This record gives sequence, structure tokens and C-alpha cells, in this order.
Amino acid sequence: MRRGSPVDQLLTLLFMLLAIGAVVCYFAVPSNPAVYWILGGLAVLLRITHYILRFF
Repeated sequence: MRRGSPVDQLLTLLFMLLAIGAVVCYFAVPSNPAVYWILGGLAVLLRITHYILRFF
């Protein structure tokens, strides 16, 4: 995958949305941290997959 390709931009956008969602849930729902951990974990897994697809 090349840098700047449509798939690259889509994965970056999805990562940013998941990361922002995790931060919002961290402050909006402090009584249930599971939502924060799930969204944050998905964001990290997506970013790792993104880097693997980009460099290999």
C-alpha cells in the first residue's frame, strides 16, 4: 500500500475516529471503562495492521 492512497487515508481516518471515540468515552462514561478499553484496543490494532500493510 502506498502512502496517500485511498485505502491508506481510510485506515488513518478510521484510526482517528476510534481514538477520539475512546477519549470521549473515557471522560463521558467513567463508570464503565470497558468501552474505553475496547475502542482504544481496536484503534491500536487497526494502526498496527495499517503499518504492517504499508511496509510489507
